[in-house]
Amino acid sequence: MLKGALLSVILLSCAGVGRALSNARKRRVELLGEILAAMRVLRLRMLNSMEPLGILMRKSDSRLFRELGNDLWEGGGLAESWRGMREKQSRRGGLLDSLTEEDLLLLDGFFQNLGQSGREEQCSLFSTVIERMEEEQSAARRRYADTSRVYTALGTLIGIAICVLIV
Repeated sequence: MLKGALLSVILLSCAGVGRALSNARKRRVELLGEILAAMRVLRLRMLNSMEPLGILMRKSDSRLFRELGNDLWEGGGLAESWRGMREKQSRRGGLLDSLTEEDLLLLDGFFQNLGQSGREEQCSLFSTVIERMEEEQSAARRRYADTSRVYTALGTLIGIAICVLIV
């Protein structure tokens, strides 16, 4: 009976480890969702308000946008603030570590052009970037679902193999 419990724990642990390996893809889906939500709110506030961009970004629910807004408040430019944040936060363990290079390039263009032109150009910028981010999030969601199943199955198979070796 004790051996059966041990084998069950091993099997479940291996399946859990397999599932945990797909967490980076889950974080990417969640982060893209957070950025998309922040962009939508920023678009509404920016196009319907006369407040400076830094203040609007500091009011965001997104940690990324709040930190960039704080940098703007301290006198830096948005593009420079973004480049500095990207460099620091895209390393392992950083806020942006789960994003792909394509995601980061899309955000590069967004932050490079945000607040640099008139209302119509800003509407176009937001629409284009939000549409592409939605596509990226959809693809990321599909990849997460696929890898989560694969890694869980792989972990379960390894657990079964360990159980067979023990028995």
